[in-house]
Amino acid sequence: MKKNADRFVHVVFCDDIRHEVGNKVSFMGCYQREMLMPVTPWILARLCIFVTVSTPVARPFKSLTLRVHQGANEVAIIEMPSEDVTQSLAPVQEGDTRIMANLGLTLASLVLTEPSEIRVLVTTEEGDIQGQQLRIKLMPQAELSHELIKPDAVAGAAKKKAKAKKTVTKRPTTKVAK
Repeated sequence: MKKNADRFVHVVFCDDIRHEVGNKVSFMGCYQREMLMPVTPWILARLCIFVTVSTPVARPFKSLTLRVHQGANEVAIIEMPSEDVTQSLAPVQEGDTRIMANLGLTLASLVLTEPSEIRVLVTTEEGDIQGQQLRIKLMPQAELSHELIKPDAVAGAAKKKAKAKKTVTKRPTTKVAK
């Protein structure tokens, strides 16, 4: 049997991760499979990555290392030695079939100089588990010219149009004697 065959990694790429009341997490601006950048180079102010790693209860993690790669560069690494892994995981409840570990991280000021991929790789004591990837592509020029219209110009045009609609033509009225 292939090692890590019944262990899974799920990744959410988004603009922000918010911790809500009631122990909830909200993901803002989630990316599907790709991110479109308008020009190169592009500095991405923030990219949040939320990783869930799952294993059967019978085989708890002994160690976890999370690596994030952009192209050939490793841009983040989180290492969790065995004592940290066992302490950070929620205790197993009766009836549970899987143990899950959640890791969230934020990449700040990520410089994108060309189309590439951001990949997540989790290494356990049994080997590597490949997570999802986010493809970074250059926005097509037809979309680019539409997307980069200055908001002030759009707002000015909308105001002129609204003002034109509000103009009421007064018609002369004739009083009728009774």
